[in-house]
Amino acid sequence: MDLANMRQNGVRSIDVHCSDCSHHAIKNLDNFPGHLAVKSFERRMRCTQCGSRRIDVRPNWLEKPAMPSLTGVRFPKG
Repeated sequence: MDLANMRQNGVRSIDVHCSDCSHHAIKNLDNFPGHLAVKSFERRMRCTQCGSRRIDVRPNWLEKPAMPSLTGVRFPKG
């Protein structure tokens, strides 16, 4: 997935997770061109807590806007 496709899905940031200490952060990527792959940011990142380079990067799907139900039926929460 590249940044242009991620943005088409309503997501503008990535979730950066350290494999060594489990620290995670959200990084906004509005300043980067759309042709860059999301996974290309893994080698650019370093954990700010432990300094590790073992980083996992994924789109921050939690910011994706809710889509309307195709059937009009909503499942109750809980």
